[in-house]
Amino acid sequence: MDSTLFHRRFDHSPTARLKTRRFRWCLVLVLVCAMVTCPPEADAGCVVETAAAGIDAGLVIHLSPSCTQAERESHAVRGDVIMDEIAKGRSVDLLGVLVLGDLIFDRLAVQTTAGSPGLTSERANREDHVGGNGQRIVREALSLRDSVLLGAVRHRAADSTLRFEGPVDVSGSHFKEGVDLSRSVFHKPVELSRATFEKEAYFVQGQFTMPVGCRETKFGPSTRFHQSTFRGSVDCTSALFDGMAEFLEVTFEQPAVFDRSRFGLGTGFSGSRFKGRVSFSEAIFSRETFFGFAAFESDAVFAGAQFLGSADFSHAEFWQQDDLAKARFDHPPLLDETKRLESAQPGGLLQPSNGQYALTAMFLIVAALLVAYAAKLK
Repeated sequence: MDSTLFHRRFDHSPTARLKTRRFRWCLVLVLVCAMVTCPPEADAGCVVETAAAGIDAGLVIHLSPSCTQAERESHAVRGDVIMDEIAKGRSVDLLGVLVLGDLIFDRLAVQTTAGSPGLTSERANREDHVGGNGQRIVREALSLRDSVLLGAVRHRAADSTLRFEGPVDVSGSHFKEGVDLSRSVFHKPVELSRATFEKEAYFVQGQFTMPVGCRETKFGPSTRFHQSTFRGSVDCTSALFDGMAEFLEVTFEQPAVFDRSRFGLGTGFSGSRFKGRVSFSEAIFSRETFFGFAAFESDAVFAGAQFLGSADFSHAEFWQQDDLAKARFDHPPLLDETKRLESAQPGGLLQPSNGQYALTAMFLIVAALLVAYAAKLK
């Protein structure tokens, strides 16, 4: 081998070694700069977004999904801070945030108002009937998405209503304590989808003027919507009502969907009125279910639904053809004084039909004739 070529490839002279060391130091310096300016994902994965400086956008904190629990705790927000922003008429927009303490809406000042612009006199009278003339007002949007609320959320004042003038979005959030927003009026859409309520969730005498989303929502031991009115559509597809689900004397003015929902304990829709199409397709009712005195003014879909406990449809009214025959009842449903269209009453599941009686009588007559003919032959 040529010695010149050998020395070119493996030059161990002092000058060559100095160049090598310089190269290594430069490489180390580049790596250090890269780590400072572009830290690894594990070290700077938590992205925090807030409102731009100089812009009065209310309370805005967005934490990225990569934030650790410790990082979320360091950016936790107290409930009284949120209530202060609401009291000042500002919006609240939290994403992936840990909320410490309670949200007590009773602390808001009571105001006497003439109602929201465009509100009909009928609706205004209905709101006044719910909580008198006094109102506590949440003027801007309230968004608590994918967050964890460790405290209670409450409005328990019986002398006033709680009015949300902006949209309410708590999708994906986890409520560790009870939620009681009874006597509340929601003028914009309400989004509860994927939220989890570990304890009670009360919306008694609620007024929902626009669509309500509760897809895949997990409700806890007690859920109440007594005497509430839904003027927009309701979508509770695949929702889980783990405890008591009480929709007593509720009015649904638009389509309501409870497809593939699960009702773990007693379920009550007694006295409720469904003005639009309602669907309980493939829903599972594990315990007692009550639809007594309910009125179904449009299509009522029960195809594939399973009633594992007793089902009471006494005094219910079906204005359109129902499909109760396509549901599964482990116990015969109670249909005392139930008003249904004649063509919607299948004989195989709920009651015998005139056709079955006629067929049985015909077979008996044929059998009697055969017996008489056989006797004559003898």
